[in-house]
Amino acid sequence: MSKKEAAPKQQLDELGLVVHTYVSTVLVVVPPSGYAETTLRYARSALFNVHVGTRVVSSQDGAFLRGELQDEFQVDGSLAEETMDPYSGLILCGGVGAGWLAEQPDVLRLTRAARQQDKLIGAFGLAVAALARADVVRRKRVTGERLLRAQLEAAGARYTGTQVERDGKLVTGLDDASGFRFGKALVQVVSI
Repeated sequence: MSKKEAAPKQQLDELGLVVHTYVSTVLVVVPPSGYAETTLRYARSALFNVHVGTRVVSSQDGAFLRGELQDEFQVDGSLAEETMDPYSGLILCGGVGAGWLAEQPDVLRLTRAARQQDKLIGAFGLAVAALARADVVRRKRVTGERLLRAQLEAAGARYTGTQVERDGKLVTGLDDASGFRFGKALVQVVSI
């Protein structure tokens, strides 16, 4: 039997498009504006490559969000309706609008739940401030925007200032330039 004959057939939907099956799904929280689309693309692409899906939520279900570089996309659902139970992890998207995340009770609730359930938690840039507010960085090595250093250290973190930092299932990125390395570190955690 040839390799071609042994390969499983792909499942197609009614339009003839391939239906992707995932081993798990990660919840991604994006600020309503000013998100860092480059790192978000790297993170989602890296996870997709290892058959981990993403569900992107924000403050409004079905909203069109605009990133720092003016990319737009429609979110999958509303942040308020989510729990961590069906997900293998949580990613908080950075960017100039990411300060919003640290002020949202639902973001803090989901972050604490992800830690309690020992799931992947990822954040980059200004989104790392939400990890400090949720009290999940104590005794952890983290990175993030340099202006957050004092806040992170006050929350008990060991700030490194490196491009990407991984401490157990916690992955943090310095800024939007950390995209490729951030995605690679996420894959290392979900592949455990």
